[in-house]
Amino acid sequence: MALPEILIVDDEPGLLKLFSSLIQRLDCTVIQAAGGAAAIAILEKRTPYLLILDIAMPEVSGIDVLAYVSQTPRLDAMNVMVLTALGSNRGFQELAPRVQRWVSKPVMPLDFLQMVQDLLPDDRSERA
Repeated sequence: MALPEILIVDDEPGLLKLFSSLIQRLDCTVIQAAGGAAAIAILEKRTPYLLILDIAMPEVSGIDVLAYVSQTPRLDAMNVMVLTALGSNRGFQELAPRVQRWVSKPVMPLDFLQMVQDLLPDDRSERA
């Protein structure tokens, strides 16, 4: 079976590259989106196992992506991890139940990897 897919979304190219390279250490497939519009375009066609999402992005924000996810029943089983420099989920309570983990930036690389690993299936080939 295929490896679980992780979609990582961040408008900062350096962070997108860093987080993607860290995730590639895990037994999974990494998909990158450089912003909210690109993320929604991918989510229209694919259902990754885990979505790692920046909130503060221009044009189509992470909140817009979360709203799309919440309105798309096919994505109900997808895990969501939010990476944000905003500090907490205050102000986003209506979307908070859809999010398994809120992570404040900056985050230490090993802590980030552990948080991602905690949201992945124990058997990496369980789902793609």
